[in-house]
Amino acid sequence: MRRLINIKNGVMTLLSAAVIAGLAACEADPVETIRGNLPDDESLENTNVLIRSQYSSVERAVVRLTEGTGTTFDPIYCQLTRPAEKTVTVKAVSDESKVAEYNSTYGTEFLTMPASNVEIADNGQFSIPAGNKTSEKIKVTFKADGLTAGNYLAPISISSEEVAPSENGGTLFYAVKVRGLEVGDYELDTENTTVFYVNTSDYSPLLADVWVISKEDVMSPNMPTVWQKTYGNIVNLRTVQIGYDETTGRARLILNSDISYVLEHADLHIRPLQDKGRKVCLSLEGNGSGLGFCNLTDAQIEDFVAQVKACLDLYELDGVNLFDRNAGYGQVEGMPAMNTTSYPKLIKAMREAMPDKMLTLADYEEPTEYFWDTEATGGIEVGKYLDYAWSGYMSENEDVQILDPWGVIDQNEGEMNGMMFPVNNHPRKPIAGLEQSQYGAFAVPFYSVSSSFNTEGIGLMNLWVWRMLGWSANNILMFGDLITNIQGEYEGQWGATIGGALMVYEPDGMDGTYIYGTYISHNPNGNVFDPNTQTLYYGDYAKDW
Repeated sequence: MRRLINIKNGVMTLLSAAVIAGLAACEADPVETIRGNLPDDESLENTNVLIRSQYSSVERAVVRLTEGTGTTFDPIYCQLTRPAEKTVTVKAVSDESKVAEYNSTYGTEFLTMPASNVEIADNGQFSIPAGNKTSEKIKVTFKADGLTAGNYLAPISISSEEVAPSENGGTLFYAVKVRGLEVGDYELDTENTTVFYVNTSDYSPLLADVWVISKEDVMSPNMPTVWQKTYGNIVNLRTVQIGYDETTGRARLILNSDISYVLEHADLHIRPLQDKGRKVCLSLEGNGSGLGFCNLTDAQIEDFVAQVKACLDLYELDGVNLFDRNAGYGQVEGMPAMNTTSYPKLIKAMREAMPDKMLTLADYEEPTEYFWDTEATGGIEVGKYLDYAWSGYMSENEDVQILDPWGVIDQNEGEMNGMMFPVNNHPRKPIAGLEQSQYGAFAVPFYSVSSSFNTEGIGLMNLWVWRMLGWSANNILMFGDLITNIQGEYEGQWGATIGGALMVYEPDGMDGTYIYGTYISHNPNGNVFDPNTQTLYYGDYAKDW
């Protein structure tokens, strides 16, 4: 059976309920009139209530289900057109009767989602305290039990003894799209260059093979799917390190037991990614030995490059990502100091030895900060030997960083348009020989649910303004180490993080017209999980060796 597992319907962890509520209020607030002070009951008569999904500012929303016994959920809330004079209670129910009316009005052909397949938490009861306009969110669960593939409509209507529903907001219409597609039914997105990192100490690389992004038009009555694509053009596998052999003095390529297992079982863990057009690369970093890319001798460079080439050839990999971190420069007695020519020589030697392989670089801290200066690099224009370079700043301890090596950001214009400065904490200069179109200016970490970087979303809002004002030079999107569905502080963040970044990065993602949904597609052939599962369980794609 072909299956699509929905991990996050709605993508905007960036947009808090307050922001969504504000958008809804702008749409529903009546024109102010001068009537003097009215009694409570008359105020309520002039107050209306509407219902919305947290992830849509209009009366339509989209969720997805898999054929079988799949489930998904969406948060909903109610909002008054003015603050309540006294506590207002609202009742929400699944309203099958609205389907025929909707189809007749808009010329659509939605099937009726049975009310038994829609479960509204708290018995559908909302309470809006006096002085407030917005209720707490409650969860609506959609179940695929007994449903075949198709497009269903699940209207949720509200009623109240205290206030009347607004004319266009008394019913929330959910398009429930039930399908069962394999990842092979999707094309890899080529408009964006999406970069994933996978730490094989935690996960199978197959975690990078199953992302499906869906663009939905929520302004159209039939809420069509504009496109569906898989993401992850470049997949960098960790952990691979450069180490030091004290006996021979060699710089050694170190493959730990996890990456070794993955490479030795490439037919299972790597070939499915490559079959769909993804480039699978080794991400090389330091191991604390004091020897790294910045203090190699010419002989060590030649030897190390030969080891890397042999590994890529043996396991039929597509390239190398150089990420100079954790080398331990200056921390190990007897190891040479950093210099400014070793790393450029290594990059040049990598390209010359492997002209047919992808060579990318993470621009990070001191090891790369002088790559703009060809005098310091011994005359080597590092960028001429790279396919791409991108930000290596993807720490959970700071907000999303937007690097600006070419100085295109106008701080005054950004502030006028709501950008929260500083744009980044890491000033960089352009890498000599590298075109701006080859440089990825930001990377998005997977923040915990409670992290202020996640709840406030300032970094993603900066990203939106940066994109909106035309400061981005390409469609390169980087993400920190992928995570699966994890209970606790990271629950739900794997889909929310990527979906949120896409929502603010896509040119039309913030105008209320489109929703970008992030889903997981399970291919039942050859994966490391039970192909008979109907849902995405916690820990899927975690290593099982």
